[in-house]
Amino acid sequence: MNIKKLALLNSSAGLISQVVTILFQFIARSVFLKYLGVELLGLNSTFASILNALALAELGFQSAIIYSLYKPIKEENHDEINKIVSVFCYVYRAIGIFFIVVSFALLPFLRFILKGIVVDATVCVFFLLQAASSAFTYFLAYKRTILNADQKGYIAKLIDLVINVFSNLLQIFVMITLHSYSLYLIIRVLQVIISNILVHVACKKLYPYLKLTKMDMSVFARIWVDVKNVFVAKIAGYIYDSTDNLVISVVINTVTVGFFTNYKTITKSLKILTTSMLAPITPIIGRLLVDDGSNKEKEKTFSMYNHIRYIISLFLVVPCFTLIDNCISIWVGSEFIMSSGVSFLLCLDLFIHLVHGGCCDYINGAGLFRQEKQIEIVGAIINLVLSVALCTKFGVVGILIGTVLAQFWFWGGRSYVVYKYCFDMGRKEYIRYILECFEYILVTAGATLCSTFAYGMLTIENLVLKFIIGGLLSVFICAVIYIICYGWRSKFRTMLGVIKRKA
Repeated sequence: MNIKKLALLNSSAGLISQVVTILFQFIARSVFLKYLGVELLGLNSTFASILNALALAELGFQSAIIYSLYKPIKEENHDEINKIVSVFCYVYRAIGIFFIVVSFALLPFLRFILKGIVVDATVCVFFLLQAASSAFTYFLAYKRTILNADQKGYIAKLIDLVINVFSNLLQIFVMITLHSYSLYLIIRVLQVIISNILVHVACKKLYPYLKLTKMDMSVFARIWVDVKNVFVAKIAGYIYDSTDNLVISVVINTVTVGFFTNYKTITKSLKILTTSMLAPITPIIGRLLVDDGSNKEKEKTFSMYNHIRYIISLFLVVPCFTLIDNCISIWVGSEFIMSSGVSFLLCLDLFIHLVHGGCCDYINGAGLFRQEKQIEIVGAIINLVLSVALCTKFGVVGILIGTVLAQFWFWGGRSYVVYKYCFDMGRKEYIRYILECFEYILVTAGATLCSTFAYGMLTIENLVLKFIIGGLLSVFICAVIYIICYGWRSKFRTMLGVIKRKA
């Protein structure tokens, strides 16, 4: 199967899997709030943030391993593949054991994190069960890496999808009939175990030559060079993605985390959906960057990819900001609506994430982990310091201001790394890219103002009907504004040409 068909298959599997997963996530959260309550929802979200901190023990091995597998897979060097996968296996086993031990050690400290919650034996059991579901992701999961590196990640996605559907249905049944949070968590643990076993079995059939060897320290040392650099990115990613809930829980209260995660679930689902569609492109980018070709052609490809990501962001972010409060009202009730500042900053964060994600893909594809390290460190400091400092005065909005400012820093810094190290280009080309992105921001802002104004003119009382009409109206406005601003440009004509050739 050629690289284009594999990319399409991976993207399709990722899209289907994520759409179904997100659909069940929204249904399960509605049931969770109705039958278990917002307090347990806040507890669940705060526990997830704590456990994400423990996941930093992974250090970034997965990214480094995938990068190190590209070449031996291409050359069909089975001996080297076995050595690399074996290193990953031993490392992940150690991390899984570490995860379990540290989870028990954290129990006495939960009372300092969970503000407004009485931490008793039941809460501790809840935490350990949630920790178990995270810990078991490290056992038997190492073979997923070769699927991703070999562009067969769709196999793992389809397995996860089937198990996810059954487990979600069972969780919903348990919440409605038994109102049991503990059984809800036990089902999640079993879901992780069964998925990993099935992926393990599938890999044994696909790669019969795979077998564990002794730990090769020379291979480990080579991978460790990249791991040290990727780890910084892991820390920055954790601070960006998970510390908001912890800061809210400690400074405000744990229940507010439940309100906030409703909004964040919407924007995060859109991030995951887009990432799952575009993730198969990273291995392709890695191969394109090592192939012969002029830097000018490589930069041209990047620019087109960046524009495609912008189109996706325009048609997601504008309707999201326009409809997010309506969505919350329909989904969990109008009593869970937060201030417009929360909606605005979350959607701005979503926009930056989607547009500058192309830089991340090129950095990962080229293995530029060391060059990105300083940017990650500074961004993590900006995020954490500003979020904590502004939280006491502005609440959740203050936390998000810190997050968004850090995102702008990442955007500028990562794009600089791409232009300097991927394309070997100077300041002129980099400034041109920055100005192009600034234009993207202005066009999106204009579309958002038009969309929110038009939505405000709707006098439909039925929330569901207003949501549907408002969504169609918002998409139409985005299409008109995009055609006006970009329909006459060469990038648009190039994309049309590609579509016609593929049709």
